[in-house]
Amino acid sequence: MTEFALIILGGLKFGSIYALAALGLVVIHKATRTVNFAHGAFVLLGAFGAFYIQVDKSWPAWVAYLIVPIVVGIFSSAIEVVILRPLRRADLFTVVIATVFLGVVISEGFRLTYKAEILAVPSTFTGAPFFIGPVILTQDALWTICGAIVVSAACIAIFRYAKAARGMRAMAANYRGAQLCGFSVDKTYALAWFFGGAIAGIAGVFAAPAKGVSPELSIIVIASAFVAAVIGGFDSLKGAIYGGLLLGLIETLAAAYGSSALKSAISFLVLFAVMLFRPEGLFPEAKKRHV
Repeated sequence: MTEFALIILGGLKFGSIYALAALGLVVIHKATRTVNFAHGAFVLLGAFGAFYIQVDKSWPAWVAYLIVPIVVGIFSSAIEVVILRPLRRADLFTVVIATVFLGVVISEGFRLTYKAEILAVPSTFTGAPFFIGPVILTQDALWTICGAIVVSAACIAIFRYAKAARGMRAMAANYRGAQLCGFSVDKTYALAWFFGGAIAGIAGVFAAPAKGVSPELSIIVIASAFVAAVIGGFDSLKGAIYGGLLLGLIETLAAAYGSSALKSAISFLVLFAVMLFRPEGLFPEAKKRHV
């Protein structure tokens, strides 16, 4: 029973990171109808930002949680303005393909800059663990689970209720209607990419101590975030959180009682099953108008 509880905690730890990453993916898709395949690379940038601040600069970890999301969000918005906006005039498929190559360029650029296979980032909290009966809960695991979920809930609240996000809500509800109401497509898209990039950045900060910083992190995260988003419902903000947590539990249980190969296989089997039998996702969002 103790072993099972530890496995569940491990699943929640990784699932909370997947949930946060999936949320950034869903935010951009809701507001712009674009699937951002460079999202994993933005998470990689966030993880590298944590390494740079905590290891290279020896600054406190909280600095990374404050600064990195803003920097990655600005970078993401700049990508939309400089590269994707001109391509948007062609067609949406061109923009999606561009995000694929942008993700590759960022990941390989990191590989060329840092020759090390993986960069280690220290845990945010290293104090004495908590004991819940026979179960040991480390401070870092507790911070990752609770911190990522709280940040996810805060991001959902900002998207749904913040005045600055009205354009994103309008675009998500009705693209043409939002334009007729006077919302600027360019400003809304730039804001959506900033918001999604900032979420990716903070997801990278949470992921860095657990997974390290390497080009493979980009691939791992975009795959997991995409699966989590589909499981939850690609237009559902809450679904992204539920899908991420569920995916983390499924992968961890599969790895613990099966193998690492089974871990990858079963997550994609779940993805295919959801797409076949419930394409709207397990936790779809009610269709509402948010303006």
